Amino acid sequence: MLPREKYIEKGIDNLSDQDLIAIMVGTGTKGKDFMSVSRSVVIRMRRLVKSGRDIDIRDITEVEGVGVVTAMRILSGIELGKRLYGLENSEKSVVRNSQEAYSALRDIGSRKQENVIALFLNSRFQVLERRVICIGSLDGVNVLPRDIIIPALELNASSVVIAHNHPSGDPSPSEEDILITKRIQEGLELVGLNLLDHIVVTNDSWRRIEI
Repeated sequence: MLPREKYIEKGIDNLSDQDLIAIMVGTGTKGKDFMSVSRSVVIRMRRLVKSGRDIDIRDITEVEGVGVVTAMRILSGIELGKRLYGLENSEKSVVRNSQEAYSALRDIGSRKQENVIALFLNSRFQVLERRVICIGSLDGVNVLPRDIIIPALELNASSVVIAHNHPSGDPSPSEEDILITKRIQEGLELVGLNLLDHIVVTNDSWRRIEI
């Protein structure tokens, strides 16, 4: 399913970072489709954000298939987000416990499909990045430890917080939730990382997964 079709059928909450960029990119170039272009843009932007410097229009146009107009469209979208939602605040969010994790991730409770979100934290429990790990159907999603471990290592994180929503409205963890949490915790520990928390979020409640 193409990103625009996915947006119309499932809503913006079910779009990945690449899908969002793909909608702004619109078309590809000879020998390179628009999804490949979008993937390259997302990779470059993540690297720039990680380096701590502002993204310049030239950074985007260096990606093959992205012209000045498309680059301006992408950067304008980022700037609008900063202005509307205060994303430019240089003070990093801090998550040290389940309650703070819920405060940072409660927005996923109203989503109609199950989303798995991870917060990657530094040694001071500051949020380095919030990332969508997986989007699934109402029947659930399948998350592998490597889906969490690889980005954690890329970001040089010390701890990870995971949250997923239950569209049913019942925050009670399933047996599969507990099993997956245990696998992720064991995987993170093997590479010297800590799973700080895993919470289940619904529209009006939440619960910590105990393992």
